[in-house]
This record gives sequence, structure tokens and C-alpha cells, in this order.
Amino acid sequence: MSLYTFIKFLHILSAIIAIGFNFSYAVWTARAKKAKEHTLFALKGIKALDDWLANPSYILSLITGHIMVWMTGMNILKVSWLLYAEFTFALMGIVGFGFYSPVLRKQIKTLQQQGIDSAAYKAVDKKQTRIGFTLFVLALVLLVLMVFKPMWQSNSLALYSC
Repeated sequence: MSLYTFIKFLHILSAIIAIGFNFSYAVWTARAKKAKEHTLFALKGIKALDDWLANPSYILSLITGHIMVWMTGMNILKVSWLLYAEFTFALMGIVGFGFYSPVLRKQIKTLQQQGIDSAAYKAVDKKQTRIGFTLFVLALVLLVLMVFKPMWQSNSLALYSC
């Protein structure tokens, strides 16, 4: 196995882990809504998965992706699907670290202090759901870009198979 193939394997594996765990959050929250006594456990589980598995996996996928770009000599600014993927990834980072994580922390704290039926909890839960959905859509866009590698520039067709 070549070094490139190994790095590509790590890249794909880390993306599967990151996106897979992120998609599971909807299942966790849906189950918690049906069994309200388990909501705190579900939210803390989501927080742990996000902090210890999903986010580190996203970082590993970014690192391995950049290594593959460097190894192949591609120019991110000249390969449209890479450029849009970089932009989408950056946007995910901003939304995830800047909004989702703080709102999730606030949601847990509000649940512990005021309870699941409080107006404050319901408001933060609604906000977390909107932000989570936004991240879900961005992750799907990123996945489409990575899998289909749509080309909007004719001079980058030779790089299509990377």
C-alpha cells in the first residue's frame, strides 16, 4: 500500500466517523424527546461524541485532505470542487465551534437548572435544532463535493480522479 493510499484511507475513515456521529445526533435527540427523563444523558452523550470523536475526526480529515492535495500537487484555488469544499468546511467550523457547541453547552446547563418544560430550555432547544440542521446540510454539501467532485473549470479535468 502506498503512503497516498494510506492517507486517503485515513481521510475517508475520519470523514465517515465525523459525519456519521453528527448524523446520529438527530436520533439521540429524537429518542430523548420521547423519553424526557433521558434528555440530559442524551445531550451529554452528544457533547462527548462531538468533543472526543466527531470534531477530532473532522480535524484529521482536514489534515489528511491537505496532505493529499500537497502530494498530488493540486492547487486548491484552481480546482473548483476543492475550493468549494474548503469554503464549506470553514463554514462548518465557524457554525460548529462558534454556535453549535456553545448552544449545546447552554442547553445542558439550562436543562439542569430550569428543567425540560421551562420556556428557556424550549428556546435553546429550538435554537440548537436549527443550528444542528444547518450543520447537517453543510455536511451533506461537503460530502457531495468530496464524492462527486463537480467540475466548474475545464482546466482542472485532469485532476478529477484524485
